[in-house]
Amino acid sequence: MFLAPDSWLGIDVGHVGSAVLYAALWLFLIHLSKNPEGALPADASLAERLAWVSAMFSTLLWFHWLNYIVALRSLGAEADQLWNPASRAFGVNLGLILFAWIVVTMVLRSGNRETVELDERDLRIQNEAGRAGSAFMAVLIIGLIAALVTQPERLAPWLRPLVVANVLVGLLVARTLTENVYSVIRYRIQQA
Repeated sequence: MFLAPDSWLGIDVGHVGSAVLYAALWLFLIHLSKNPEGALPADASLAERLAWVSAMFSTLLWFHWLNYIVALRSLGAEADQLWNPASRAFGVNLGLILFAWIVVTMVLRSGNRETVELDERDLRIQNEAGRAGSAFMAVLIIGLIAALVTQPERLAPWLRPLVVANVLVGLLVARTLTENVYSVIRYRIQQA
């Protein structure tokens, strides 16, 4: 918690604000693992519950990545080093998010051992979500190429090797987030 940045997307929250945010997230994770019926829709299948959890964690990952990429851009020449202050904090946060994601997924699966994990509807929704994620990623790539062609001088600070590599990783995170949000929306639409 105390390795977190002092600002989130330009809002100065300080170490106390970061600690409160992480405490709230961990309390939610504990509540989710102890009582998934109270935290997730009661009529949700296992695949839908996993989609909700994945959407939540990929959203957290997206915000951490966004905060990291803004911090990386502002480091200047230090951004070219693989180990810099921004990457250290991002690595710790990334590790914690992935660990919590794995634990919550294992707890959800262990509580639903008797149920069918995937049926035809779940597979159809996963395929649709994969196509939606691929389409969104293609649109983002085309948008980035158009931005580079039309405004090369304005985007010059972003063209450092490590920043470009992390933007590409961000595209993968955005695709995963799109797939998970699409899955959750499709499940909710089918329930209605």
